[in-house]
Amino acid sequence: MKKTIFLFLALIPSITFSQTLSTTTTISITKIWSQMPDGYTYPINISIPDGPVPKDGFPVCILLHGNGGNGANMLKRFSNIFNCHALVAPSGYMNSWNISDERSEAPDVEMINDLINNLQKYTNINPNSIRILGSSNGAALANRVYIENTNTGVDIICAIVSQLSEAQYHNGNFYSPSGSTGGPDTYDGYDIATSPISGRKYLSICNRNDPIIPYNGGASVGVNFLDAQLATYIIAKNQGYVGNQLPETGTQIGSTEVYEYSYLSGQVVHLVGNAKHGTNDTQINYIINYFSDCSPTIDLGENYIGKTDNHHFKTRSPE
Repeated sequence: MKKTIFLFLALIPSITFSQTLSTTTTISITKIWSQMPDGYTYPINISIPDGPVPKDGFPVCILLHGNGGNGANMLKRFSNIFNCHALVAPSGYMNSWNISDERSEAPDVEMINDLINNLQKYTNINPNSIRILGSSNGAALANRVYIENTNTGVDIICAIVSQLSEAQYHNGNFYSPSGSTGGPDTYDGYDIATSPISGRKYLSICNRNDPIIPYNGGASVGVNFLDAQLATYIIAKNQGYVGNQLPETGTQIGSTEVYEYSYLSGQVVHLVGNAKHGTNDTQINYIINYFSDCSPTIDLGENYIGKTDNHHFKTRSPE
């Protein structure tokens, strides 16, 4: 009897860790907080590339939608962009991510941490190539992940049309919240000094003519934003850059209206364009190359993301 029990228990790890991630995989992450005392299970959509699995497994990109969006639409959008990444797209409570004054107070960073740990267990996934890409409100969550997550398998963070806020970085330090966010507090409850881990790549994409998030910093949608170029410089210094902030002029990409500010040989990059609260082809193709995806250069049309995902905080932005 003892031998039978021992053999049964010994088989459990091999069953648990021999699973492959597929489009039909159900990843169930439930969180409980004051708004949802009975729990909220995050809907999670998944797409896996066609073809053979790379030797080290597929890299994964976790896609974070903007306020009012959802994971299914985010997945549909980026399935046309990434051909060689497994894509995983959760949906936030009330189609929102908890940053400051959103309707949601959900523990979204905890959910992302659990999701990352879960994904690293699948045999067809590269546990050291977990990427986070967020747009608008999702970019603000991506910035929280950059600051608060300590999993070394997360190697790239991409924040589209939302730079660091004064809540996330003030008085010379990065901060995370100890409890509820937003409200009358000067820094929206971000009161725990935090040291982001080193070794990550970071790509910031913003636009000078963004009507929602002020490129040069300031108050909007209930948040005080840092200047976008300064925010990227702060992250570059956190990753080991020593030197002055790059000149305002930047480096023009070809004959486009997109300019690059590259630190640490491309480890930390800021792109600025004129795509309002969205992205243009040049910025999208830069993302493809930055993530080392196998997709060719593509033409998706002007302001691709901005067409359907242009709200940062639904409670404070018009429909």
